[in-house]
Amino acid sequence: MQILRSWWRVRYPVYALGLVVGMVMMWLPFKTFQDNDAWEGRLRAHGVPAQAVVDDLVRERRKTMHLSYEFAGARRQAEVGCWEICLEAGSAVRIWVNPDDPDDFVTDFGILSGHRGRLQGVVGAAGLVLSGWMALAVMAHLHQQRRGHRRQDWQRQQRDQRQRQFANARAGRKHKPSRRRASFTK
Repeated sequence: MQILRSWWRVRYPVYALGLVVGMVMMWLPFKTFQDNDAWEGRLRAHGVPAQAVVDDLVRERRKTMHLSYEFAGARRQAEVGCWEICLEAGSAVRIWVNPDDPDDFVTDFGILSGHRGRLQGVVGAAGLVLSGWMALAVMAHLHQQRRGHRRQDWQRQQRDQRQRQFANARAGRKHKPSRRRASFTK
């Protein structure tokens, strides 16, 4: 039992650290979502408006629209994911382009260019799994520890009961009459 206790003392900081790291990893997608919302607002306020045309709509694993637009005299192409609003090929959409980075824009329906947040989403999911495992490990240890205390209490009660029975039997012990019958004694 002592070995298990010392092993837990070594693992406990690892579990606690894993729980904290997992929670930070889960926080990352929310922070990214807030940053993207703020960036969308800045692009709408300070970006250069332009007109883009949907060249292609890909409906495989995840829906993606391929856009083309002209900015600063150059023709550019980009792709945006479409979860809620997907336009058919040939449709026009208004965008606001970052003047410092012409490949960075926001669409009229609020989707930023590129694949922002995908990696953070995966990291967040991994953080959820990590913190879940660490929380389960701590709860399992506490449950096991509680069962151990219950078992020790039960064993102590059994031992005390046996000792009381033995003590009562010895204290109240009288010499038993001889089992010999009177006919045998002559």
